[in-house]
Amino acid sequence: MIAVPEPSDPTPSHDDLIKKFLLQPRLLVEFFRAFLPQALEFADLDHIEYLDKEHPRTRRRPRRVGDLLIKTRWRSKPAAFLIHLESQNSPQETLLERAAEYAMRDSIRYRLPVMPVVLLTYSKPEKAAPRALRWDFGRLAAIHVRCPVLHFRRMDPVPYLESGNVAALALSALMKLNADQQVEAIVQTLAEALRQRLRTDDLDAALDFVRAYTPLGPEQLLQLDRKVRMLSHQERILAPMPTLINPFIELGKLKGWQEGRAEGECAFALHLLERKFPGAVKKAGPVLRKLGEEDLLAFGEALLSMKTAGECLAWLSERRKA
Repeated sequence: MIAVPEPSDPTPSHDDLIKKFLLQPRLLVEFFRAFLPQALEFADLDHIEYLDKEHPRTRRRPRRVGDLLIKTRWRSKPAAFLIHLESQNSPQETLLERAAEYAMRDSIRYRLPVMPVVLLTYSKPEKAAPRALRWDFGRLAAIHVRCPVLHFRRMDPVPYLESGNVAALALSALMKLNADQQVEAIVQTLAEALRQRLRTDDLDAALDFVRAYTPLGPEQLLQLDRKVRMLSHQERILAPMPTLINPFIELGKLKGWQEGRAEGECAFALHLLERKFPGAVKKAGPVLRKLGEEDLLAFGEALLSMKTAGECLAWLSERRKA
């Protein structure tokens, strides 16, 4: 009987999610099969060793908390090489230069060739990132860098949603999915993980990933529940699915509750404003609707001591800039 993983930290960082996912050897191999199949022509991923890539931290060399180094074998020969995985969650102008720098630094430390692989997981901008860096200094010298750059937001999700590959299904959450595809990513990730009898750690990592990157609305939650219950009745091995989607359902309820409470607090703040400074509602209303819960509460308290509409608008202007 499969163990149901406990929900982990509800707000893990981007790097935490990437590292937890790729630190599972089974998911790492599936990742390469889905997104870098050419690497399997020379890499023996039956031999995997995760290496500590940290170097002494200095002011000019920050800790690379999102990176992973994986040592494997080259065509089954004793000599090994490293695969350098770097995760980015925002655009970087010096992307390839940094990847090359890290690869060379790791190569010097471990005396092994390093293949950098860059993962781009941000949603904007969607323009293509460079994959090669070439500096030629006539016949005197040359520096050439070429490495895989995987920008998930630019990928077509359909082949991955139909792949049956758990890593591809989970990582499809980073792609541009419509509402139905978001539900399908969750359903198929769960279903294939159970069909393939993944270990609890692998299942946990995949669930955390799709839960973080596929926030569902009320209609999607109902659709998810219907699909999961149907599949759990059709295949005995999928019987745990209704229990496994509980964190998605609870997270959706929490999100709806938080949004509803914020709307109520905004309406109350507007009601107070209309009673005290009715002439300021037209200008202040749009600003109030953008304030978070804490700012709305602070506004309600500050409003009690305000004497003019100008003072009210000035307070909102300052809070908007903060």
